[in-house]
Amino acid sequence: MKQTRRGRDNVSDVVRGRFIEYVNKNSDNRHLGPDRNDKLEQQQRRQMIWMNRGMGFLERHPLLVRILLRPLANAPWLSRKLPVLFRAFMGATAFEIHDVDKTGGRIGIGGVQEIMAGSKIIHLLHTTLAASMGPEKKAQTLYEMGKALCRWEVSQALEQGRWAPAPLVPLMVHGQILEQIQQDPVTAEFFGNVIRTMSKLITDEGGWGHLTFDFSAFPLKVMLDNSQEAAWLGPSSEPTCSFYSGIVAGYASTISGQELEAKEVACKAMGDPQCVFELVRKNEEPVH
Repeated sequence: MKQTRRGRDNVSDVVRGRFIEYVNKNSDNRHLGPDRNDKLEQQQRRQMIWMNRGMGFLERHPLLVRILLRPLANAPWLSRKLPVLFRAFMGATAFEIHDVDKTGGRIGIGGVQEIMAGSKIIHLLHTTLAASMGPEKKAQTLYEMGKALCRWEVSQALEQGRWAPAPLVPLMVHGQILEQIQQDPVTAEFFGNVIRTMSKLITDEGGWGHLTFDFSAFPLKVMLDNSQEAAWLGPSSEPTCSFYSGIVAGYASTISGQELEAKEVACKAMGDPQCVFELVRKNEEPVH
């Protein structure tokens, strides 16, 4: 079930279109005049500086978050008006942020519909697909599934307009975010805060494990502790986390606006301390 190049390009075009729609809907900056781009960059950088200070303050005062901000983030009259990540910065958990439609039988977060399943589904996906198509095709299929799933999730999140922080959206649209976080400490700090909060909601509180990131390395590195795939499929003589490799590649590609591929270079199932994924641009080989 290998996705064609045309299929991948179509998905990229759809996601990029959603980014642009989001910018047009949320960024009416025509009043900035002929120096609009420079002024926008300065405005976005100021926003990131203030947000970094605010997030740093909240990290240093967990009692304030727990006693004051978390109840506010979950107040019915306020919670539906706040963006997902803003509520998370205020201390709300993924379960508190989820929207549950008891009548219609639906659950979602920030407008992205989800379903819940037991972790055994990971083991069943691997074993069932391996039995029908062999281990190599199984691994590639799960990788493509994970990547496509996360492209869809990001496109849905942007369409709903309740996830992406406004200062990062232009960098995502123009595929500049990777270069910017490596050149500008303010953007790197802000992006790191945002990604850590996103991964806390999606990975930690979603039961997938715990993620850490190294954006200064080349290749870029993503580390996963307590991988579900490694737990279900180990011990193994080779990396097992093909589905999560696709998840890493899907999120990284859509958020960065570039086509990235992920490769698992260390795996808990093989006895390594944690699972490690390297990210490189498509058709670009890592330098070791």
